[in-house]
Amino acid sequence: MPATDRSDETSPSRRARLTGRAGDHRHLLAGSAALVIGAAVQALTGALFWLVAARIDTTDDVGRATALFTSILFISYLSGLGLQVSLARFAPDRSQESHAVFAWGVLATAVSAAVVASGYLLLVDTEATRTLTDWHPVAGPAMFISTSIGAALTLIVDVRWMTVRRWSLVLGRITIVGLLRFVLLLVPTNGAETVHLFAVAAAPLLLTGVAGVVWMPRITGDRHRLFPTPERRRAAVRYSAVNYLSTLAYQAPQFVLPVIVLLSVDPDQNASFYVAWGITTVTLYVPMAIGQALLAEGGKDGTELRGQVRVILVITTALMVVAASATALGRELVTSVYGDDYADAARILPPLVAACIPWAITSVYLTEARVLHRNVDTVVITVALTAAILIPALLLVPDDGLDGATTAFVVGNVVAAVVAAACHIWHRNRRSVPVPDATLADDLVLHP
Repeated sequence: MPATDRSDETSPSRRARLTGRAGDHRHLLAGSAALVIGAAVQALTGALFWLVAARIDTTDDVGRATALFTSILFISYLSGLGLQVSLARFAPDRSQESHAVFAWGVLATAVSAAVVASGYLLLVDTEATRTLTDWHPVAGPAMFISTSIGAALTLIVDVRWMTVRRWSLVLGRITIVGLLRFVLLLVPTNGAETVHLFAVAAAPLLLTGVAGVVWMPRITGDRHRLFPTPERRRAAVRYSAVNYLSTLAYQAPQFVLPVIVLLSVDPDQNASFYVAWGITTVTLYVPMAIGQALLAEGGKDGTELRGQVRVILVITTALMVVAASATALGRELVTSVYGDDYADAARILPPLVAACIPWAITSVYLTEARVLHRNVDTVVITVALTAAILIPALLLVPDDGLDGATTAFVVGNVVAAVVAAACHIWHRNRRSVPVPDATLADDLVLHP
């Protein structure tokens, strides 16, 4: 790859950076707004769907169906391969290179999700998974594997739409998934309530994931292509690998902390934690979604990344402060809706949501590190987050129960935010790093 003369004031990338308006963040703000609205739609329709399901089916059926649905989301998490991050940086436009990167991403995602889902069915023997084989020894597992693939595909389809600034399609897909579930509830069950509920919850992900891949050429203006292979494939694979590990670490507390609580407290306390944690995870998703917008838009069109980071930091922190304040003032609504048996949920909910404030800081600075290909910072921040939450949780929860889990989550997020801010400040004081563009990506990977 030819070296780029960064001192050449007439080069297109240099001129774009010089003439781009640092304050022009309309695409970033539009994307952030669409993703925040999408998060609200997803949370609302999901809550209403499972509430309706609880009214028309037994607790056991709903419990097994939610276990299966949670499993395919967990499989999507494990089989992501870092592509949600990598596609945003290596498939940023409508070029042939970007089309090839996305096509290979689709293939890798489908294979990875199929392998992980198959392994999950072989290794995990629960009442929920046995329900699938009891329904049909072939069709049951096939449904589970195919919906796992569909759920994984929706993640990279959304990212591709973000990179070409079709934010409305991301919001539309989320809305279709939410509404389609209520329509599918009308399909007769034929006595297989658990499988029916699982299919209703998961099938819209499969349909929108596959449809998004098939329809993508009409959006991006070119067909799917595996060849010629992307010129920067080695850099993309290396970047994906680093961010796959960091994404696993970044999201690990959301999956592992509830398991630690489940294994350490009685069912009544776990039910209270589940209610509080469900509200907390919806809140956590907002900075993650806005961070995805920053990842897709970071440094595009000559906009100054530093200015984008400042804008997003203010927005996400303000939203989390509002959420924490609302939760503190409205904590009694938990017992009003769920009953006095959930008093523990009302008690731990405010500090859990307040921990989303430092989480927002961590998310923004982690995204900045990813945009600038600072691989060391990416690993340091995510490992610090995971260790600072899960190690104290393992020590505190067995003795202190829900209070131990709450303390671990709050303290861990504060520690991670301090580490993330320290990485940001260190680089800011060390030198001014140029905003990356497509021509400099390889250099930035090699020299973060």
